[in-house]
Amino acid sequence: MLKTPDWAAGAEYLREHASELIPLIDRFPVCELKPEPQEKYFGTLVTGIVSQQLPPDVSLQLLKNLGKFLGNPLQPQAVLEASMEDLCEQGLVKQKAEYLKSFAEAVVAGKVTIENFSEMTDTEITKQLVQIRGLGQWTIEMFLLLALCRTDVVPSADFIFKKELKELKGLNDIPKRGQIMTLTETWRPWRSLGVWYLWQEAAFKEENKKVK
Repeated sequence: MLKTPDWAAGAEYLREHASELIPLIDRFPVCELKPEPQEKYFGTLVTGIVSQQLPPDVSLQLLKNLGKFLGNPLQPQAVLEASMEDLCEQGLVKQKAEYLKSFAEAVVAGKVTIENFSEMTDTEITKQLVQIRGLGQWTIEMFLLLALCRTDVVPSADFIFKKELKELKGLNDIPKRGQIMTLTETWRPWRSLGVWYLWQEAAFKEENKKVK
């Protein structure tokens, strides 16, 4: 099991090096994100493949079906042993069933070394996962940040984060990847935590809208 980062120390670092985040650090509690156990990694990444371009309720039902049929937490061997017909009967379209099969094969063949992720760098993990069909930049970044709790991830494909960063920095337009990296440079090596605070701010605003 990966060690949980010292998020409180990260918050103090950001307080000193990223003054624009101080109001958010003061408003929200200490981050409670904890790394997932290794046996869940495969299933978490499968969730990213299955959920792509689907409404949340539809993808949730598909994942429930897969869990009942293949077991929880989902393992690559179970996917390999299931036929394409079996996977499609759970509600998957053929293309996504192929993506799942391909991903499971890559893990079993050692092309994706999930068992070594705890010792690998973010770049090394990304290099392996980006080769998998159906795993896009957003899914990989979310996995690094939320499942592995890597402290210095900038999910430049995440719209909520980009929108909040635009407001935080008083920009006219949603920033692109290069600009995002420049804008968050002073947050290193705790950029993931800065992102987390912006997510909390977005959720806070959304909740206030509902109350009104």
